[in-house]
Amino acid sequence: MKIGMRHGCLLCLFLAACSGDEGEPGEISAADQAEATALFDSYESARSGKNWEVAESYADKLRGQFPDSDAAARLATSLGQVSAQAEQMRESRRLDELWDYQSVAAGKGVQRSAAIYNLTVPAEDGQPLPTPDAQLVLRDHPSWGRSAYLLLAQSRFSCGSPCAMQIRFDDGPARRYAGKQADSGKGPALFIEDEKAFIDAMSNAKRVRIELPKGSGRIPALVFEVAGYDPGRFEKP
Repeated sequence: MKIGMRHGCLLCLFLAACSGDEGEPGEISAADQAEATALFDSYESARSGKNWEVAESYADKLRGQFPDSDAAARLATSLGQVSAQAEQMRESRRLDELWDYQSVAAGKGVQRSAAIYNLTVPAEDGQPLPTPDAQLVLRDHPSWGRSAYLLLAQSRFSCGSPCAMQIRFDDGPARRYAGKQADSGKGPALFIEDEKAFIDAMSNAKRVRIELPKGSGRIPALVFEVAGYDPGRFEKP
């Protein structure tokens, strides 16, 4: 009888140990709730300061570590806006980084330039990435003035006579621009004669499509993602 009672007591102690401090399924400890709340406070601080990507990272950490916490549930009212703003910041940074700005000494002054490569079609898996077909260059030279031109990757190019191209800004109608072919020393270059009108229109566009003259080469048209252009980094100070 005593042996039975002893076994019964041990069984009760075992069951109590298994079910004692773990709480109900889905519940988290007070310590975890406190850590989750601290993460939420950091999220709110970053959000109020419009540090969207930082706020998003705190939200990801909170949802990953404490998905069942009260603090994680409180993200629902604002996380959508934070994620949208963070994605917008990443896209803006990507567009900015497409442009290359340079300033070099030239003659009695400084030559400034802004250049961007055309969009390329992604290669199939396992294949080499395609190389851009052209570079759109804006140049301000102390002696030659301002220019807008294409540096073409192809070794041979013939613009024809008269030399002209059709240029479309976003979804607007295509407009004819006169061109002038030259040799850059690194390959053929195609200058846009009315560079002022081109740069003004490009500054307000997201994409530019330049259709080259028929029979001028292997490239029918070039598309440039110009939305990240920063005039302040190209214009004279």
